[in-house]
Amino acid sequence: MTKYNTEGFRGTAAVFSLATLLLIVLTVFVAKMAGAMELDWSGQFRSEVHLIKNYTMDSSDQGSTVDASRTAAGGYYITPGNRADANIRTLFMRLRPKVIVNDVIAIKSEWWLGDPIYGMFGSAASYPLDQRYFASTYSRGSSISAQRLWGEFGSDFGTIQIGRAPLQWGLGLVWNSGEGLWDRYQSTGDTIRIVSKFGSFTFIPSFVSYSMGNKVGEDAASVGDYSIALRYENVDESDIEIGINFIRRLGGASQQVFQGPSTSSGNPTAVGMNYNTWDIFTRKKLGKLTLTAEVPIVTGNIGGLEYSSIAFAGEATYKMSDSWEMQARVGHAPGQTNSSGAILDKYKAFYFHPNYRLGLIMFQYNLAGFSQTSTLNANGGTSPSTLVSPFDNPIANANYGSLYGAYHTDKWTLSGNLIYAQAPEAAVAGQFFYNHWDRKTHLAATSQEHSLGLETDLGAAFQWDEYFQFRFDTGIFFPGSFYRFSNALAGTQNANSPVIAAVFRVGVSF
Repeated sequence: MTKYNTEGFRGTAAVFSLATLLLIVLTVFVAKMAGAMELDWSGQFRSEVHLIKNYTMDSSDQGSTVDASRTAAGGYYITPGNRADANIRTLFMRLRPKVIVNDVIAIKSEWWLGDPIYGMFGSAASYPLDQRYFASTYSRGSSISAQRLWGEFGSDFGTIQIGRAPLQWGLGLVWNSGEGLWDRYQSTGDTIRIVSKFGSFTFIPSFVSYSMGNKVGEDAASVGDYSIALRYENVDESDIEIGINFIRRLGGASQQVFQGPSTSSGNPTAVGMNYNTWDIFTRKKLGKLTLTAEVPIVTGNIGGLEYSSIAFAGEATYKMSDSWEMQARVGHAPGQTNSSGAILDKYKAFYFHPNYRLGLIMFQYNLAGFSQTSTLNANGGTSPSTLVSPFDNPIANANYGSLYGAYHTDKWTLSGNLIYAQAPEAAVAGQFFYNHWDRKTHLAATSQEHSLGLETDLGAAFQWDEYFQFRFDTGIFFPGSFYRFSNALAGTQNANSPVIAAVFRVGVSF
């Protein structure tokens, strides 16, 4: 759900060791029976170029100076690099081979060439200086890796799924499998799951374990979900879908990485958690209009703090004809309230899954991360724990609305998008506010306004055939007064200049 997915139970290691052994045995069996089996292939390839102008939101300072007072104040000042412009190039391919053993057994997998966030260029580890050739590019660190591997077994009471499998529910605010051509993040877990259908009803109990602990097989380090999902779907008569996914999330206090609420001196630390998410989803089609909504409701605790939050995302899509389509989206992602001390009284912030995006800039680019270290392409020993993704900017602390329109021809799609957002929580002078970028608390020297800003996007996509697609998207983000808040003494404010982005994409789905 949020950035705080972390949990599990004693005995997890034993269960999944057995599941892994079962998969290995089945794989060997499959190899021996290759002549009687069917092998299906699918996959995706994409190449992108992102050009971002004025990521610091300050056109008067193109990276020439750094304001030390604003850097240390904990506000929303973006430290510039040598320039305030950036460009990103990514190259990524994933393959999805599937072995169909017989009518009731299938072994599915997903293999990566590169990384969906950084591509092959970004994840390439550097050579020593004496082995570098500056007229060449080597993807030394971009090996082929197996990211998903699971088996599906048919039975009289449903389909059993065992292995490292994708997770998806509703609009993807909590679980988002990232199947789209341009998606960068995925919900994947080591899963034991049963999908049982009874007419229009689907019942899905499951256990999911995540690889976020320091130790294997120790309860204090494990991370996992217990989930029970129930979905009703009637396409033929009322064309309606209603579902609820109950997720009980438990996590130990010895996790390797945990970016949760501050517990000491404003610094996120490793703590345990125990909370429930009731993820409600509904979709209804009314002629040319389709209404969709997802409402995650969270209760429990994180690190001994009460955790209570309700988020919402709604979409209304109206398809006027085969050529014209419009979509309105509204949503609420709660932010963290101010507190009287550096240690929070309770926690309520909710981060949407980063795959759920509204536009090109505001809720996609981590603007503050462009001047920080993003990859291992460095002369020194860069630690992976210090890397910052330029695309990690999920919707949080935001009330938003957007209006999208598209015109489709035989091969072309022309689109436009308008987005406006406000922050429900803002700093108040004399109180401790929570910075949703660095996830730390800071004492506010001044008060902050609520407007996150306005964004307008235009795009054009060319679908050559069912496989090949070319896209060009451009956008302008007009930062709101929320980002003027630097929290520096003497009331120093940040500038508010527009951010411009242009993206060229080539993608192949097969």
